[in-house]
Amino acid sequence: MKLTSPDMVSVLTLDPSADGNRWWTISTCPGAGGLPWQTSFDSHTPAEIIASYADALTDITPAHEQDPFTVLKAAGWTEESHSPRFVTSPDSMCEVEHFADDVSAYWFVRTTIPLPDQHRLWGAYFSGETPPHLITAFAAALADPAPLPRARTALPLGCCHLVAATSQGTWLSATQHERQISARVTSVRNAARRAQRAAAKNSTNPASVPPPVPGSRRTR
Repeated sequence: MKLTSPDMVSVLTLDPSADGNRWWTISTCPGAGGLPWQTSFDSHTPAEIIASYADALTDITPAHEQDPFTVLKAAGWTEESHSPRFVTSPDSMCEVEHFADDVSAYWFVRTTIPLPDQHRLWGAYFSGETPPHLITAFAAALADPAPLPRARTALPLGCCHLVAATSQGTWLSATQHERQISARVTSVRNAARRAQRAAAKNSTNPASVPPPVPGSRRTR
């Protein structure tokens, strides 16, 4: 599945057959103005986090930029003493690192299950030119303490003992969970179409030009 923004600049791709388990990719087209950037999410990245990122991407009035590390540290994440650009979640299962040198800059997110082999659960990648407000939106969703609705069968293997589960009504079935994701994708698509219609309307209704003042006609 591929979605393209109304201005033909940004592309969101869902490819379950992608190498390296990076199912979701958001990128800009080369030559679209500015430096190109790319973001990718692994297959097990919570849908709510991807949705928050997509909402920020389609928002025509981006929120005020804030340092992603400020958001995470305010939520109790710990800054590593050896690197001021490396933080760890309170449960030590997730790490966010901002790597930068004279040539390039990247953001890496790694989530692992604390087993003897440190089993990788999911990860995310942001190139250095990714708009800062998008990374901040991701960080806010990542640190959000709100519970996530899941079917029991949807919990990743090996981490059931690491989560606190509370039953409220009935658990979502796998089909219901897929419908929730589909609804979010539809919401993003509709937001893009609304933005496209608004842009088309503005282009066909340019600012009005004031009529000429009578008697102001120049003569030789």
